[in-house]
Amino acid sequence: MTDPTPADQWNAAADGWARWAAQASQYLVPATETMLDLAGVVAGNRVLDLGCGSGEQTVIAARRVGDAGHVMAIDIAAPMIAAAEKTVAAAGLRNASTCVASAEALVDAVPPFDGAISRLVLMLIPDPVAATRAVWSMLRPGGRFAVIVPGDRAKVGFNNIVLDILARHGGRTGWDDKPGSIRSLADSDRLQAVLQDAGFVDVSVSSVPTEQRLPDSAAMATVIREGYAFYKSLIADLAPAAQEAAWAEVSQALRAFDGPNGFVGPGEINMAVGRKPTGPAVRSGSG
Repeated sequence: MTDPTPADQWNAAADGWARWAAQASQYLVPATETMLDLAGVVAGNRVLDLGCGSGEQTVIAARRVGDAGHVMAIDIAAPMIAAAEKTVAAAGLRNASTCVASAEALVDAVPPFDGAISRLVLMLIPDPVAATRAVWSMLRPGGRFAVIVPGDRAKVGFNNIVLDILARHGGRTGWDDKPGSIRSLADSDRLQAVLQDAGFVDVSVSSVPTEQRLPDSAAMATVIREGYAFYKSLIADLAPAAQEAAWAEVSQALRAFDGPNGFVGPGEINMAVGRKPTGPAVRSGSG
């Protein structure tokens, strides 16, 4: 049983996610604005977007910083960067740039950023402390890093059901707490520790309920099947017929969330923020 890297996962899912991203991520727009507030992002700022995906939050950030500001969007998957470039261009923005890279690769390559954001990515990084420490290095003193990750596994609603179905079919055991798992930072204490271990201070974590809405469960099943990289990886080793059986069970389970207003899927996210100290400081874990 192989474990594809995050880059492998997203390279395989990028096209599918890009087809649905604008619609499927609409429910995250209010949380994204809050994330930018937490990061202290204002007009004229330079902002790092860690794990930009197809660029929906990049556009929101670029609009906020305006022509005098700039957003650098990075992702480890080249197809995602290509999709982000299209998203930014379609929005008519010229104050965002993109780069295929991990945070660690850019520590010495850019001047300091005023703030940094990461939406639904940090939990998928095998070493989130190292990535967060790299972000710390790229921020100016006093700069803040705000992140969004999935919340309490008991409150993630339909996502929890789908993940359990796919993990069972894929024979995945003990995957919940494994580094790089979509649930790896669902515990608020663990998320707080990641930022603190990377050297951030004044770290706070809050939980926010979410509600995913799509026309119907069939649309949601398609979004997951085509674009949710980690979900797909849980059954990637199965034969095609076995994968189809897993997806059939997923489709059946999602129908429970159909109603007069279409598909309504409850969930929860964790939002965390930390500040880089303004005085002399040594990162936790640095040499």
